[in-house]
Amino acid sequence: MSKKATKAVMKDINVKLLLKNIYYAEEGVNRASLAKKTHLSPATVTNLVSELVAEGLIIETGNDISTGGRRPIILKINPNYKFVIGIKIGFGYINFMLSDLNGVVKEVIQKIYEELTVETVIKELRRQHDEWQEKYKVAFLGIGVAVSGVVDAINGKIINSYILNWKDIELSKLIHDEFDLDVQILNDVDSFAQAQLWKSEAKNYRNSAFLTLGVGIGGSVIINRQLLSSWGGVTEFGHMTVVENGNKCNCGSNGCLEAEASFRALTRKINKNVKNEALHSLYKMMKNNESSEIDFLEHAERTENAIFKEVFQEFSRLIGIVIKNVINIFNPEYFLIGGEAMEFEKYFLNDTIKFANKNTFNGLAEKIVFDRDKIGENAWTLGCIFKVIEQNILNSKKI
Repeated sequence: MSKKATKAVMKDINVKLLLKNIYYAEEGVNRASLAKKTHLSPATVTNLVSELVAEGLIIETGNDISTGGRRPIILKINPNYKFVIGIKIGFGYINFMLSDLNGVVKEVIQKIYEELTVETVIKELRRQHDEWQEKYKVAFLGIGVAVSGVVDAINGKIINSYILNWKDIELSKLIHDEFDLDVQILNDVDSFAQAQLWKSEAKNYRNSAFLTLGVGIGGSVIINRQLLSSWGGVTEFGHMTVVENGNKCNCGSNGCLEAEASFRALTRKINKNVKNEALHSLYKMMKNNESSEIDFLEHAERTENAIFKEVFQEFSRLIGIVIKNVINIFNPEYFLIGGEAMEFEKYFLNDTIKFANKNTFNGLAEKIVFDRDKIGENAWTLGCIFKVIEQNILNSKKI
């Protein structure tokens, strides 16, 4: 490697080191503190910070408390330096999100589709990209994509999305070729977990587990504040077997948690056990999207509450089995549960946690902080937005 290349690499490493320390200092940080934290010389910090301020990536926001002499200037990341586009590709819909570099959401737009193809995603993304570019007059740092299924986040490839019926799609390359922007692709539950690590109580723990319940069932694990499943398929909690010779799952197996406890499974069980013609009709009319299944469950809750409770009682046990297994394997400090099913949490959540507490090995669950999602729908997309920020601002380039 040439001297010039070596100097460039070292400069990049030093710049990213400064940016990381500035980014995570919520109240800002001054130059002298940066030198102490990074072990870079004051002259190096001054020179690099000057370049970053001139570029517009860092802003000077005021003065810190003086310890003698002139009050030092506070530095922060400029949240409006560039924006990030995030999309969450779901079951019959796309959520489009625009965020600044601090994760402050500018807009969220949901569009519903009868059928979702890769071509549709790129076409609709182009339309939204151009609309936001014209409206906000700002450059984009990159595009984050959250999608259900087995995802190779390292190579930007969808290995298999059972819900979307997509297989072996190099989505990152396809989007990059269209927009000439960095593209980061995550499994949607990994994106959800990454958002929690960024914006929720999860950031206070090194090891966390996440379970999302709804149309699909997914899981994610963070070890040492890093996602475990970068290569995909590591934490497919929804495809743990919970019923021997149970219902056929869309993954090809039988008795998976998703086949027994997803919204599709819950609506099927309720429909089978009621004599309510209105519910039967609603079941037959269910369309290929999430909202129709939620509508059915809400109607069943109102009109067939006894059977609804029975179905959710079994649901709580099945979810408890998987939580118990996850705790026994990973022993997390923090366990967060989220997803669309939390609308009905009063019917299952407490019983699920009690089951886990009772059945985990050697009382492991008793030490865990259980929590529910407080970010809401935005969490599914914010995580992949963070990955764009991390890749382009906080991480050093590969040597």
